[in-house]
Amino acid sequence: MADLSIKTDVKVADDTISMIAGIAATSVHGVAALGEGVTFKALPFIGSNSLKKGVVIEKDENGKNIIVKLTIVMEQGNDIKKTCLSIQEKVKESIESMLDLNVKEVSVRVAKINDV
Repeated sequence: MADLSIKTDVKVADDTISMIAGIAATSVHGVAALGEGVTFKALPFIGSNSLKKGVVIEKDENGKNIIVKLTIVMEQGNDIKKTCLSIQEKVKESIESMLDLNVKEVSVRVAKINDV
């Protein structure tokens, strides 16, 4: 039996990475929405393109190391530091487990805190 060697070169669009990061971030308790006020629960009604707003992806020259920049809206009464740390961990874990990419940094900017 002959050895079969297949070389694959898979490139992932920034929009796909943004979507994964957006879903991961909005699944964290205390996150009300992404930068544009979009929640994961509203996705069926508004469409997936809205979930990418509030997420910026930057890649290094070889495209294997990325920086994720998120802008979020938080729910009032949650610990900002703990919530942001949870977001960073969840986004990094989600991207690295689904894609062959190294997440170098996840920065979170809290744009607003929702009133109760």
